[in-house]
Amino acid sequence: MNFPSNIFNSHSKQDGDFFLGITNILGFKPRNLKIFKKAFLHRSANKKDKKGNPMNYERLEFLGDAMLGTIISRHLYNEVPEGDEGYLTKMRSKIVSREHLNELGKDLNLIKFVESRIPKTHFGDN
Repeated sequence: MNFPSNIFNSHSKQDGDFFLGITNILGFKPRNLKIFKKAFLHRSANKKDKKGNPMNYERLEFLGDAMLGTIISRHLYNEVPEGDEGYLTKMRSKIVSREHLNELGKDLNLIKFVESRIPKTHFGDN
């Protein structure tokens, strides 16, 4: 008889709330919750991986920013065939701007998922 390998893994209520919140925002169930939890881990939490390397969202943010820029570039390229490179660059810059992404984060209330030792009221607009 084959049992799912994770059937006996217990998750805390906090993990359950996180999973439900992320699932609600994404519209699908993430397979690897650890990656999503790491994406909301502030450096002040001072966590380390098995090799002693700092764990926080900053490296993932670097990668995510590059991926987002690529996805938006492709979308604009395909959807705005009459746009020249200057227009496409300007539009991409507006879409992926810190101001625009901060506003989106506020709208989605992403701050509630951040694990930090700093009070969330001190995060400001970033």
